[in-house]
Amino acid sequence: MCLLRSRLAAAKYGRQDPAHGTVVLVRVLLLFESAMYSAITPVLPHYAHVLDASKPAVGVLAGSYPAGIIPGSLIGAWIATRAGVRRTTVIGLLLFAVSIAGFGFAKDIVALDALRFIQGMGCGFIWGGGLTWVITVAPRERRGAMLGSVIGAAIFGTLIGPVLGILAVSVGTGPVFVVVGAAALALAVWTQGHPEPVRDTPVAETSSPLRDMAGSPLIRLGSWLILLEAATIGATSALLPLRLSHFGASSAVVGLVFLVASLISMLVSTPIGRAVDRRGARAPLYVGLSLTAILMAVLPIPHSAALLAIVSVIALGGPLTAYTIPALTIITDTAERIGIPLVVATMMLNLAWASGEVIGAPAAANLSQATSDAVPLLALSAIMVLTLRPVTKARFTPAPAHDADEDAREAWVQAATAR
Repeated sequence: MCLLRSRLAAAKYGRQDPAHGTVVLVRVLLLFESAMYSAITPVLPHYAHVLDASKPAVGVLAGSYPAGIIPGSLIGAWIATRAGVRRTTVIGLLLFAVSIAGFGFAKDIVALDALRFIQGMGCGFIWGGGLTWVITVAPRERRGAMLGSVIGAAIFGTLIGPVLGILAVSVGTGPVFVVVGAAALALAVWTQGHPEPVRDTPVAETSSPLRDMAGSPLIRLGSWLILLEAATIGATSALLPLRLSHFGASSAVVGLVFLVASLISMLVSTPIGRAVDRRGARAPLYVGLSLTAILMAVLPIPHSAALLAIVSVIALGGPLTAYTIPALTIITDTAERIGIPLVVATMMLNLAWASGEVIGAPAAANLSQATSDAVPLLALSAIMVLTLRPVTKARFTPAPAHDADEDAREAWVQAATAR
């Protein structure tokens, strides 16, 4: 009976919670976008072979998507402040639908670069609209858990992406990506059917949000952490598929490596968000940065496909996520406290992420071409160690207090939104 009452209460609370519909919608949208982002991973060796592309050219293709996020984030923020987050998200999905379908039939590396760039612009619209949507409706004391929830869905999308990439290599890029484009259109229709969220404005917005963001040490630190993680993901996404392929791994094995790593990240994202809500950001940042630094330094050592696959799964799994969610909450909480519009804070997140990937993939590919894979990986490890110092000196906002009733309430919401 107790279990039955708990489930009924969870369902009732889930229907009353204004964040429920938003969380479900944004989970699906970020899952879809992340699947499109990661679908390229097992396809990179295919294009390198079919188009006889060099390692730097493959790095440019890998970096074209995040490069498109930069103008997409800026334009998306401008549209969101005038037309709302719903329309911004719908525009991003329409950009996705057109560019993904075209990507399936492109036979030239420059055309592929351009279409991935347009997809990146769509990503900037989707994340700018969707993430702002969630942050707007999330209660402050549960923001970390809700961000962890939608980030977990995005990570789950990276599980599906490599499978789509493997399918595209096996069946044909044209048919697979046309179906994906049709799915983007369907999601645009679903998003259009949701009402625009009501924005609460408990504090006055600053007249110079960009200047105030640049002047905040915590926002600078959070943005740097996001940039560093994105650069790490960009570098490893460009290097590891080719390195695994060099040691004899098939496209299926490459996709499986990233799939399992993403699964680990997905499983730890929501618990990390809860930990940040309860205890603050410092401990997850320490653990995430330290472990990732060690694992980046270990990655160049294996010279067999099996051992490299194991180390890659561990390196790309939980540690990166352990400092991603704290970095997100640092930026959003600080922006809200000093009166910066949330859409501007989300734009900053997107720009930091995109800049990191734009730098990470091509820089790692070119450094590797000139020296070896060990040089960019060890450089990332050293930068992470140096970043521990500003984390130590930062004065983070204390985590909000929780009580037993709030914990039960949070459990009800998560049970309802998981349905």
